[in-house]
Amino acid sequence: MKQESRMSAGATLQPQGSPILLVEPDPESRGCLLQILAEDGYPVETAETVAQLFDRNRWSDYFLIILEHDLPDGSIEEVLPRLKQLAPSAELLVITSRTRIENMILAFRTGVADYFVKPIDPDLFRSSIKRILQNQSVSSELLQTQAELKAIVETAIEAVITINRSGLIQSFNPAAEKMFGYREHEIINQNVSVLTPDAIRAVHDRYLTRYLETGQASIIGSRRELMARRRDGSLFPIEISVTDLPQFGLFAGIIGDISERKQAEQKQADLTRAVAVAAQQERRQLADILHDHLQQVLVGVRIHLDIAKNDTTDEFIRQTLIRADELLNQGIEITRSLTAELNPVVLHEEGLVTALEWLSHNMQERYNLNVTLDLDRQAEPQHDTIKVALYECIRELLFNVVKHSETTEARVCMSLLPENKIEIVVSDQGVGFDTEQLDHQISDASGIGLSNIEFRLSLINGKFRLESTRGQGTVARIIASLTLIEKAALSGES
Repeated sequence: MKQESRMSAGATLQPQGSPILLVEPDPESRGCLLQILAEDGYPVETAETVAQLFDRNRWSDYFLIILEHDLPDGSIEEVLPRLKQLAPSAELLVITSRTRIENMILAFRTGVADYFVKPIDPDLFRSSIKRILQNQSVSSELLQTQAELKAIVETAIEAVITINRSGLIQSFNPAAEKMFGYREHEIINQNVSVLTPDAIRAVHDRYLTRYLETGQASIIGSRRELMARRRDGSLFPIEISVTDLPQFGLFAGIIGDISERKQAEQKQADLTRAVAVAAQQERRQLADILHDHLQQVLVGVRIHLDIAKNDTTDEFIRQTLIRADELLNQGIEITRSLTAELNPVVLHEEGLVTALEWLSHNMQERYNLNVTLDLDRQAEPQHDTIKVALYECIRELLFNVVKHSETTEARVCMSLLPENKIEIVVSDQGVGFDTEQLDHQISDASGIGLSNIEFRLSLINGKFRLESTRGQGTVARIIASLTLIEKAALSGES
């Protein structure tokens, strides 16, 4: 019963059709080993000399070669290298009657799987063979997995590149060849920085060294958009995801060419900017109609009402005309206010600083909000589209103060930063809020306002950041490059 159990276990682990080759000149030792192997169900072929050992052709059949250290017609120093060449997939197990340590060291240096000194312990011998089988099974599965992975990589749509710890390219799949214009044999063992722009190439190895020394990564483990260089020197945008594979000593990068996506995004941005500019022009035209036509008509009507009031002697008619005059005055004020809202003339004629001074006065008069201004006139934008976008953002932020802060005080600061950048800060000491709960939902009024701000700033390449704490007020910060803003604005109007 015990023998059947061992045979069953051996059959489970044994590679099908793979025998063991036993090379042992001593009959007693050979018989002992054959008995152990037969009990465990291993098919065995035998040889007694070096000549008999090499008198065979199907070396790939063997998963294990058990070799006596001392053979009558040859030395192990000569036999082992030749065996490794003829049967590279077979493991080697050496047995000997001598216990010299240098023999063991030599055997392990030449890649043997195990080394036994006679008399051999059957349990240890069985455990060694079982371990060899398990390792071969794992190695076989690993090779199969690697083959499958290679097949996937070779047929992948995205470029897949691996580099070693020194930044040298180790693999370059067909998609990478098509994307970058290099053949694999041309690029292997070149530094991966050859695929980067000059500005990145100069510091690429430094980034890699810093990661290996500190574990601090700027790109590894995340998905980033970068610029890459083709073989012909042309640059193009990519999206890259880099994974560290420390067990293989490699980094693997999956790369997608996002040129078409970026072009589509740019077209969408240009279209959005053109629509925004057209909408602003429409607002200006509507404001001009209100100012130049409707207000003039209303003023003319008021003049005639004044004449009618003075000429009539009927008190009822006179009171009716007085009431009509009051309503007409309200209408004129509404049109003036609407004109200023649509297109503040002072913004175009006098600039952003003067327009903000007018806005401060208007917020005090209409909403009882006292706005303190700290404005650097050197930061004054020159282009109308820029001025309108920044003005509308500031006005929206002040409206949010009126609606949500529960305070009557606000502050607007505008300053010129280094590198020709402008910073605008709108702050209050109101009730504040939890920024983690702010998700810009359309159903929320403040969300609509903040979305409008972000949209307007996107047209001029501006950045917006909101900081707030419950009970400690809110700070809204706008930062943009005047040069970039103006280029964006001009391209939108062309």
